[in-house]
Amino acid sequence: MLSSFVVVLFQRTKKMQILDKDGNAHPSIYAIGDANGKYMLAHAASAQGISAIENIVGRDHVVNHRHIPAACFTHPEISFVGVTEEIARSEAEEHGYADKIGIAKVSYKGNSKALAMKEPDGMAKMIYRKDTGEILGMHIMGIHSADLIHEASNAMSTGQSLYELRMMVHAHPTVAEILDELFKHAELEHATKPETVEIPAYV
Repeated sequence: MLSSFVVVLFQRTKKMQILDKDGNAHPSIYAIGDANGKYMLAHAASAQGISAIENIVGRDHVVNHRHIPAACFTHPEISFVGVTEEIARSEAEEHGYADKIGIAKVSYKGNSKALAMKEPDGMAKMIYRKDTGEILGMHIMGIHSADLIHEASNAMSTGQSLYELRMMVHAHPTVAEILDELFKHAELEHATKPETVEIPAYV
């Protein structure tokens, strides 16, 4: 039976689907991890596996791969989630909100904990929408960046905007204050979160 199906690598569909030789999705077979070529990370494969089970038992679920964090365990560490500035600007141009892209940057050199650890080299960059407060991407290079990135990825996954995040409190002195500063550096268009703003969906 399986000989009549093929795995389509890098297919940009919402679910980890298997196509038959005629290009039709088979509803009861799913491909996760390296088999689908979407995001070759162990934690991404795990998330895809959970999503596949949810769909198999009848609970519709889609993994948004833009919200999956990644990290390089170098020294200093490097982590990221979402899109790059170039991609964000390109998509903003395409969808008509090119003037709404904002960039915030923070250096580790102003962080008390990083200085106390003698690890002042590093920076964090955030790409966001000025109108909605949506985080589009974040890139961090510095001590503990692989741990810090989860605050951004989880905020993106749960739909938290910078309107809420800039009011959050971070303990002092901690490296997490890097993100606190980053959120507060965002130049938003409104004093409070707008009630209705259409945001393009990506997976």
